[in-house]
Amino acid sequence: MSYYALWVDHQYAYVYQFKSEGVSESTLKAPAHHDGSHQELEKFYHQIAQKIGDAEELMIMGPGIAKDEFKHHCEKHHHNKLAKAIVGVQPMVAHPTAAMMKAEAKNFFKHHHLWTKNY
Repeated sequence: MSYYALWVDHQYAYVYQFKSEGVSESTLKAPAHHDGSHQELEKFYHQIAQKIGDAEELMIMGPGIAKDEFKHHCEKHHHNKLAKAIVGVQPMVAHPTAAMMKAEAKNFFKHHHLWTKNY
């Protein structure tokens, strides 16, 4: 199973993939010329969707509206499999540590009966 947690705002996306071997982490940054326009955000969200396209379960978190925008992007832009994999969207503080993001994701999955002793 591919479980992913995504923390996203308009500048960064922190991706955590939970596997039996452990947690892999990656960071995506909005393009340097990113001006916050709708078109630029759509490109950034598409880049994120491509990175986590194999997710079977996805939890999205973040401080502002980007988490909801990303969910809607997946639903509208032919990321149907990924849209169906979204099991939760929840607010989280701006600028959390990696440990805070992983703990939030583990707690979320545990409470949704998606967490196994292998993780």
